[in-house]
Amino acid sequence: MAISQQSIDNIIQTVNIVDVINDYIVVQKKGRNYLAVCPFHNDSDPSLNISPDKKIFKCFVCGTGGNVISFIQEFENVTFFKALSILANKLKIKIDGLVIRDSKPRYPAEVQNIFNINKFAQEFFMGMFITKHAKLARQYLKKRYITNAELSKFEIGYCPRDVDLYEVLINKGYEKKDIDNSNLFYKKGVNNRCVFENRIIFPLADENNNIIGFSGRAYLKEDQPKYKNSSENLVFKKSQLAYNFANAKKQIRVNDEVIILEGFMDVISLERIGIENSIAIMGTSFSDYHIKLMSKYTKNFKLFLDGDKAGLSATLKAAKFLMDKSINVKIIENKTNKDPDELVVGGEVNLIKDMIKLAYPPIEFAIHHFKEQYDFSNPSQVKEFVEIIVDLINHERDQVTRESSLTILSDLTKLDKEVIRKYIKEPQKVFGELNVPIEYENNNFNINYEDLSLDNQYGNNQNGFYIDNVYEEVKTQNINKYEKFYIDRLLKQAEVSKSFAEASLVLSLIKNDEHLEQIENDISLIDDQAVKTILKTIIDEYRSDNYHGNSFDQIANKIFSINKKYYESLFNMNNKLFLHKVKNITKKAIKDMFSNIEQYKYLRDISNLNKELHNSKDLETKKRLAELIEKLIILSRKTYNKGGN
Repeated sequence: MAISQQSIDNIIQTVNIVDVINDYIVVQKKGRNYLAVCPFHNDSDPSLNISPDKKIFKCFVCGTGGNVISFIQEFENVTFFKALSILANKLKIKIDGLVIRDSKPRYPAEVQNIFNINKFAQEFFMGMFITKHAKLARQYLKKRYITNAELSKFEIGYCPRDVDLYEVLINKGYEKKDIDNSNLFYKKGVNNRCVFENRIIFPLADENNNIIGFSGRAYLKEDQPKYKNSSENLVFKKSQLAYNFANAKKQIRVNDEVIILEGFMDVISLERIGIENSIAIMGTSFSDYHIKLMSKYTKNFKLFLDGDKAGLSATLKAAKFLMDKSINVKIIENKTNKDPDELVVGGEVNLIKDMIKLAYPPIEFAIHHFKEQYDFSNPSQVKEFVEIIVDLINHERDQVTRESSLTILSDLTKLDKEVIRKYIKEPQKVFGELNVPIEYENNNFNINYEDLSLDNQYGNNQNGFYIDNVYEEVKTQNINKYEKFYIDRLLKQAEVSKSFAEASLVLSLIKNDEHLEQIENDISLIDDQAVKTILKTIIDEYRSDNYHGNSFDQIANKIFSINKKYYESLFNMNNKLFLHKVKNITKKAIKDMFSNIEQYKYLRDISNLNKELHNSKDLETKKRLAELIEKLIILSRKTYNKGGN
């Protein structure tokens, strides 16, 4: 049974978009609308505008926008119908036909099987913790002041030596292949031994609370190493560890701040004193995964790593990485040489809360921390101090902060500002030596399809949902360096432009066959198989006299009978243009749509080649890639001239 568009429209009109978005991120009222920090790009300033009257959201920096279903799609990274299902559950209403779209498993079978095995193992470990086998482990945690409530909340367990978990799993019906893929066991003679035997077990979960692995803590001195983590497999990646995130994400959103710790004992101890917005990275380096995961909930990160020399080094490394990603990062100064867990156990609750409250921005922290350690009358020590601070300045994007830091550094060292400035780089790290268009004009992202009727408030020159031809936006902006950051940004905008162009082609053809032949002639320019199939199906329906225009549900039912995945794509396209009435589309507008699709492909190829150029260490390869990129830029310019003028 197909879903009717009317049912979807009714949900969009019924729901309070502000309430739904506020369940995910912090929003603030401003006039008739609401503002929030956009979770879809790296930024710390509120650029996401939410209109309760129009029932839309729009980021005026990255261009992401749409209705309440679009927001859930983007935030949860789910399909259109899954987002619709989430929304229907929030409203406690039933949509006929929706169950068909929800029946597809979220994870591949081999991944789900590992999740199931890990879940069973977790419950097994928790059960073992209350048996005689875990007597010494319980005594150890009692000495660490772990309470029964904490044991339960963090699902702490124990893996005994003399109970065969492998055999238990086999007897429960789990496949040997899947058990082996879980990496929970190793061979010892003919036996399969659990890698965590005789250890206290801390389960590691992803953001959806799936158990992805475990960390085993030794409680006897003779057992080394102190910690053992799961080895990598289909679900466990060391670069994606974020202990306690599933528990903490709600409080992170409420506090609009996440505290980054080193280990899970630190997390548990801070929770004990009422600090519930912390996660632990467990000795791993920050990755893009962490940024994407946590920046949906906040752009304010506080680093509270260990206070020793190694901890300080890790803190500064993490801070620079976060600064490069436009995250508002602060460093919690820990002069005690103790980790947070030790401070809590030592009763330093007020000290910890004051430290968190008084966290410093990275440059300010470094100046404050290192200035007492250097003799500014000694030229070599001055040089070393300046190098530390300049290194951080080079990662700072805000020009005011850079200049004020330079002034402070000059005053401290008595060096002329211009001498220090020579060692300071431009905010963006650049690669190559090409003249490439990189910037957008005034953040106006508008597709200029002729006679396209848009909502007045969000029409042309008003930061509309349509994105103009990318080359038109950037053609007057040239730089001498090829910048990965901007290319990625351009590619995202071009992808949005392409998707709107494809949706406009489909919906204009559903409305009438005025441009059927023009679309049919250029259909080979479309790579997306769903879009191509939908357009060909509509054309066939017109040609066979089965369709006479202006019936979305008729075409939807036809696509439903052909391919249910494409059927969902059709609703997704209609959802993109829900605010805009497509009427009086001209031949030039159709031409511009295909031009946008072509330009996306060129920019996609430019982006891929740029990544190769950036990663290559061979000069000849770099030159070859640079030449290919320049050729693609020329082709992109020709496409613009052909389509837009």
